Amino acid sequence: MLPFEQKIIDLLGRNTRRPLNRREIVDRLRLRGNEHKQLTRILNQLVRNGQLQERKGRYRLTPQQQRTEGTFSQASKGFGFLRPDDPQAEDLFIPTRYIGSAMDGDRVQVSCRISTRDRRPYGQIIRILQRAHRRLIGHYQPQGKTGNVWPLEQKLGGPIRVANQSDIKPGDVVDVEIEHYASEQYPARGRIIDRLGATGDPQVDIETVIRTHDLPRRFSVAALGQAREILENVADGETADRVDLRPLPLVTIDGETAKDFDDAVALQVEPNGNYRLWVCIADVAHYVTPATPLDQDALDRGTSVYFPGFCLPMLPEALSNGICSLKPYEDRLVICAEIEFSPQGQRIKADFYPAVMCSRARLTYTQVTRCLESPQQSELNTDLTEQLQQMAQLAQQLTRMRHDRGSLDMDLPEVEIILDDQGAPCDLVKIERNQAHRLIEEFMLAANEAVADFLTHKGWPLLYRIHDEPAPLKLQDLQQLAARCGVGLALTGKPQQALQQLLVDIAEKPEARLINQQLLRSLKQACYTPENTGHFGLAADCYCHFTSPIRRYPDLVVHRVLKLALADKPKSMAVSKEKLQTLGHECSAKERRAMQAERSLIELRRCQLMTDRIGDEFTGCISSVTKFGFFVELDEIYIEGLVHITSLQGDYYHFDPTSQTLTGEHRRQQFRVGLQVKVRLAHVELWRRRIDFTLIEP
Repeated sequence: MLPFEQKIIDLLGRNTRRPLNRREIVDRLRLRGNEHKQLTRILNQLVRNGQLQERKGRYRLTPQQQRTEGTFSQASKGFGFLRPDDPQAEDLFIPTRYIGSAMDGDRVQVSCRISTRDRRPYGQIIRILQRAHRRLIGHYQPQGKTGNVWPLEQKLGGPIRVANQSDIKPGDVVDVEIEHYASEQYPARGRIIDRLGATGDPQVDIETVIRTHDLPRRFSVAALGQAREILENVADGETADRVDLRPLPLVTIDGETAKDFDDAVALQVEPNGNYRLWVCIADVAHYVTPATPLDQDALDRGTSVYFPGFCLPMLPEALSNGICSLKPYEDRLVICAEIEFSPQGQRIKADFYPAVMCSRARLTYTQVTRCLESPQQSELNTDLTEQLQQMAQLAQQLTRMRHDRGSLDMDLPEVEIILDDQGAPCDLVKIERNQAHRLIEEFMLAANEAVADFLTHKGWPLLYRIHDEPAPLKLQDLQQLAARCGVGLALTGKPQQALQQLLVDIAEKPEARLINQQLLRSLKQACYTPENTGHFGLAADCYCHFTSPIRRYPDLVVHRVLKLALADKPKSMAVSKEKLQTLGHECSAKERRAMQAERSLIELRRCQLMTDRIGDEFTGCISSVTKFGFFVELDEIYIEGLVHITSLQGDYYHFDPTSQTLTGEHRRQQFRVGLQVKVRLAHVELWRRRIDFTLIEP
């Protein structure tokens, strides 16, 4: 292609939001002389060649020629996705053969194409704009005079070729600096800069995940110094101009191991039958002010990160577990959302104000559930038991209200990893969401919505928590899976209502968890932005995060703007929409980083639990099917592993990507998503987070 033609292609590839006319092309390319004269002829030629589309004098690349930029995200199964820079654009699937040497997290330029088979869009990475990884963590394996370091994160590829080092043992965890990235001809090369320790040490596991995901490990000296200057108790002068809520029977309800209590609740039933709910949230903004060392460290983290038995807090312990934690029998500064509901759960009005409170009790989910199930045998006093029963009644009404408007309530039980005294995993315990969990969830959702509505009505810029509708193709895939499980999904009208009905229809079926998981994968990831487009999953027109400023930076940002609004300050004092856009993008990225880190360590711990069970038999459900085999999720413990196609004896299997099935060529035995199977644990690779099963019987 001639250089001039390439200039036009590159220009239109960078401007994908709207087509450009001839004058705009001239101006942006600064065409002069001969090129200016040739423009019309070349544009017409590019249109005839199918490289450009023209409509009403405006030109754009054809879908096969369009280019876009964004962040590459690689799945552990080989393929990947492009997360475009444009937050409104959908993620783009990238097949394994078109990834090239890109690594997870790299900023890349992608050529957009359309599949001739099913007309679905896909991408091909054509240029790496910025590398995400200069270093990585991996396992060292000597190989003659050299060595290989296999990245702990399987999706980062590998191996990295390094010099052989006699002082490092096979399997040791090391930190490697990449000197040359991989190409089609040669593997990546690097040098070992640090030995973290031996494989199997629980503390090394945590440190590797922290380094792999570039999580801030230590607070700055300035931030710790600022934290030490904060008093351990509320001073008398700090309660002036605050509403005194200390007479209220406010309580915190959290898990057994929680240490940071950032929300407390109280409820009163009015003579007319209305409910008056107080949701008090730690006033972190009183202690963490903008542009201070504490604020900068909190922003660098974006969120607290929770590993089994270990936490990387967003704020130093003096705040997160100290003055900002709503401990029982200690005065604390809070921002209160006082909300009045009708007997049916309809919000009537909401007031917000700075307050001082004193928690009457630190309750656990187990205590509250036991009290609600058997109030006559409750260990709690009569007044508190009665208040909890009234809270449960209001929570039921709020749940019904949400369901009526289409809010999705997915039932995905969690599994807690139990650790021994050395921090190594020793057991898995299934955690069911009980009445207490749902009660607190409903109250926090109600407070978040009330704050978002208030600030929006007043015209204040804020960070919304938005959740866009899923892509139609994702819903069609879910529809096909539901049909294979014997359940219909009508994709007409309001999507939430259809999805909610699906969850009801599947609830008693063995494939219920599978459908819930697939629905979760079909949904887009929620994010933070100053542009309010609503929250699809909650079916909320206006929603923000307000209730966890100890552990989420966006909540702290909302607290700051709420306090400005309550003090009748000029709107010019708030963070501008432009800065909020950048802040929202940054906080969303750090939230994803934390989630990936948490998931990585949990996957490792689950693999470690299975190392002593080689040869054991399990029952499970096929969760996904690929051309190289199928993944099985075990019943009860929800551990997933691969049955590789090479281990399926007696037949040759063909993969059908449309129906997502493997079918035997001769016996016609078929493996599909949702099929119950019996498997035997064959192999566990800790460093690749990989579990292999062999099939016993379908």
